[in-house]
Amino acid sequence: MAPSPSPTHPAAAPDDSWLATDPAWAGVRQEVIDVDGRPVRVLRADATGAGTGTGSQPQLLVHGLGGSAANWIDVIAPLSRRGPVVAVDLPGFGHTRLVDSDRLTVPGHVSFVRRVLDALGWASATVHGNSMGGLIATHLAAKHPEVVDRLVLVSPALPHSCALRLLPPSVPAVQGMLTMGLPSISGTVLAAATGRDARPAARALLGLIFTDPDAVRPTLLQAMGADALSEDPEQLADRRRSLRSSTASIARLWLEPAPTWRAIRAIEAPTLVLGGTADALVPARVLRHVLASRPDWTGHLITDRRHALMLSEPHEFLDHVEQWLAEHARAA
Repeated sequence: MAPSPSPTHPAAAPDDSWLATDPAWAGVRQEVIDVDGRPVRVLRADATGAGTGTGSQPQLLVHGLGGSAANWIDVIAPLSRRGPVVAVDLPGFGHTRLVDSDRLTVPGHVSFVRRVLDALGWASATVHGNSMGGLIATHLAAKHPEVVDRLVLVSPALPHSCALRLLPPSVPAVQGMLTMGLPSISGTVLAAATGRDARPAARALLGLIFTDPDAVRPTLLQAMGADALSEDPEQLADRRRSLRSSTASIARLWLEPAPTWRAIRAIEAPTLVLGGTADALVPARVLRHVLASRPDWTGHLITDRRHALMLSEPHEFLDHVEQWLAEHARAA
């Protein structure tokens, strides 16, 4: 039986006035789509330019732990030149509310993303994943190869092949993860966005993503804050539950890496891996290990870049992705 949202989980889209605050987001709209009877918030852009023709390639964007569809906001419109683009809120994150049947684990998120593709009417797509979203996308491509044409992994939360070789987290990483686990991530993000509070936890969270948090334009920080902000205690409880359960699931996969490594070896789709040498959450050493095991994949470990290239340096992200997609199209 399809899950049904409770009466406290309205199907109406949240306020989207923030989309009009930045010209970089022209053409992006917010929608609530039906996925097996439950409302799911997405940000989407229709295909433009060459992407409207027969070579149009749908692209689905999957965010990381504690994030939302807004993590992709600066790259949605540019990516739509190659085809329609949708960034989705995973259950409990952003504005997708939980339902009783949700499994807040990496396998549960894989199943959810698979159903999102069906709800969109896409037989297959290029799937982008950042951090936890990259781990989800990896398992999706291995379990459902028929729906993943190409795979773009941005600082994917992949484990080392040997759990004993896990690297101890850095102090900034620990601070950032503790911040994400607070009752409301919105307080730290919104405080940093408005300049009302410069406490170390807020700075640590933004420092995981941006080389210089003070240089980030206010509209982007406000968008992140708006997606995390809620005065609804049930929605905040959803987010806490999703953070706890998803974090525990990632930890289990890192401590028992064999299933993820089977997935890495099984992937058939052409794959691009982007990471940063200054990433405190996904060390470059781990991504080098992954790329050494898959020499057919394309990888770029970019000097001094951090955990979410599409947020911190969107133009650099787009340059790498566009070049890779063009080369793959020519090869095909």
